[in-house]
Amino acid sequence: KPPPADSREAEGIIERVTPRLQHANSAVVMSAVKVILYYMEVMSGSGAASADSIRNLTRKLAPPLVTLLNSEPEIQYVALRNINLIVQKRPNILENEIKVFFCKYNDPIYVKMEKLEIIIKLVSERNIDQVLLELKEYATEVDVDFVRKSVSAIGRCAVKLERAAERCIGVLLELIQTKVNYVVQESVIVIKDIFRRYPNRYESIIATLCDNLDTLDEPQAKASMIWIIGEYAERIDNADELLDTFLETFEEEDPAVQLQLLTATVKCFLKNPEDTQDMVQRVLDLATEESDNPDLRDRGFIYWRLLSTDPEAAKLVVLGDKPVIEDDTYKLEPHLLNVLIGQIATLSSIYHKPPEAFVVRAHGGGAVPDMSGGIEEEDEEEEEYEDENDVSGGAGSGGGAVDLLDMGGMGISEPK
Repeated sequence: KPPPADSREAEGIIERVTPRLQHANSAVVMSAVKVILYYMEVMSGSGAASADSIRNLTRKLAPPLVTLLNSEPEIQYVALRNINLIVQKRPNILENEIKVFFCKYNDPIYVKMEKLEIIIKLVSERNIDQVLLELKEYATEVDVDFVRKSVSAIGRCAVKLERAAERCIGVLLELIQTKVNYVVQESVIVIKDIFRRYPNRYESIIATLCDNLDTLDEPQAKASMIWIIGEYAERIDNADELLDTFLETFEEEDPAVQLQLLTATVKCFLKNPEDTQDMVQRVLDLATEESDNPDLRDRGFIYWRLLSTDPEAAKLVVLGDKPVIEDDTYKLEPHLLNVLIGQIATLSSIYHKPPEAFVVRAHGGGAVPDMSGGIEEEDEEEEEYEDENDVSGGAGSGGGAVDLLDMGGMGISEPK
């Protein structure tokens, strides 16, 4: 449909569509929201009068979207996936409705996960205390995946809101005190991200983390803790001893843990060369001579060459300032987001992918191209299947059409 000539025409179309927001059919409601969002974009930048109209429309869009969350879980999920896009484009529509996205005890896990994503997108300094109380409660539930996602959400809130970071860390420390294994491990992972977002600010909690080393048995949690030890080795009295405990099982560790151990040990050596000479030699030997992992071997050789030829250059490379991580709440590229907003109430808005990413069209009646480019492989597999199962002749051998309904004697037979 061609765009309207001016904002007045767009406003007229919106007035006609707005009553559909009260419709009983959720698909009609979502389609009406899509149309209104499209024409709101046309009205943007058309003067103060249009700005007032947009504010009024924003208030009108919230109630129907909230009402969709009282439907069956499947409709809730579809609505939440669409709301996820709407919140990224126009967060002010639902900025005062964060409570409706709090999880209920009987919500299916897929609904809970999607609600958490939207909570993170809507969290602000006005509602952070309320959100933290809710997330802390979620972290005590029985579903491990949901608990992990809730703990991760606390960390993402800290990364997003600088003024609330200290409160988020306080909640994470309380969760660590529960000594629940997977809660502690997820907390360590998100605290590493907080350290990367706010370097040299919250090191006082490192001692608490070090007290829980024995509970870490997952690769990502171990790698996160090793990164913290290496990054703040000069502030941890026994950093070399802590790293040494990990080195005892170096060869059995996951590659991510091995890479982090190698880098952390080199950092420790550059900060305290007198006490860690033997340890760095040992880890370089393990990485370059005992490992089959090419990434680990190559990094080991690079560090070895740097340390042996130019230690100052090694300090610049290994101990140099790192870019501060950013909040990843708004993940979609602006162009892709605009495309998906125009696809609300379709499969694209659920997959969060443009239609061409998952819809394949037939060309000229020929074979439908396989998305992975594997038509030839499929043809070969079909031929092998026919050879093995002697699929031949029959109705097709005489030049006639093959009976596609011939399934165990239930096909179409000619009248006698």
